Formats: sequence, C-alpha cells, structure tokens
Amino acid sequence: LLFECMSSLMVGNPLLTTAILGPGARGGVQNSFIGAIDISAFTDPDAYRENIDQLVIAMKGLPKADGVEELFVPGEPEDRVYQERIKHGIPLPPGTIDKLREVADRFGLEMPK
Repeated sequence: LLFECMSSLMVGNPLLTTAILGPGARGGVQNSFIGAIDISAFTDPDAYRENIDQLVIAMKGLPKADGVEELFVPGEPEDRVYQERIKHGIPLPPGTIDKLREVADRFGLEMPK
C-alpha cells in the first residue's frame, strides 16, 4: 500500500482504483517508484545485513503449502536464472538458432558452440 501511495496516488495516476472499485473506475496503467535509503542513517549496515539474513532464514523455514518444494524470497528466482545462464548461456528457441545459422553462413561466420 505504501508503494501504491508513493508511485500512483502521489502522481495522480491510481493503479489499484479499478481493482478496488471495479472495471468502470478510471485507473492508471503503469507507474514507477525509485527510492534510495541510506541505511547507515538508521542502523549499522553490517547489523542490517545480518538481520536480513536472519529474516530470510526465518521466511524460508515457514511451513509450505502442499506441493510447494521451496519458498523463495524476492529476487531469488531471478538470481537462480541469472546464475544458470552465466554458467550455461542463454537458451534460444530452435527457430532463432536456425535464423542465426543462416546469417552466419551468409557472412561466412562460424556459429559459437
């Protein structure tokens, strides 16, 4: 709700209006908010990191719903994809690979392996 207020209501482009009042209500499409907080103005940054680590451990230790193997914290799924792609490359659809191969052949370039 805090981010809705700062990124939507503050700029006069409410996003949640249609979700709350229904499809006939006027609402925005997209807004953004970027904030920078100097953690050291509030607490010791190392202590903050330790507290975040403990929060993540606590969250990941919560009971899981049936069929859920693992709980993720924000950014964790994306980081796993990033690490996988750093290690193994970015997967491309077969059609894209075929088109790249055609262009490489046309210009006498070798396709990476």
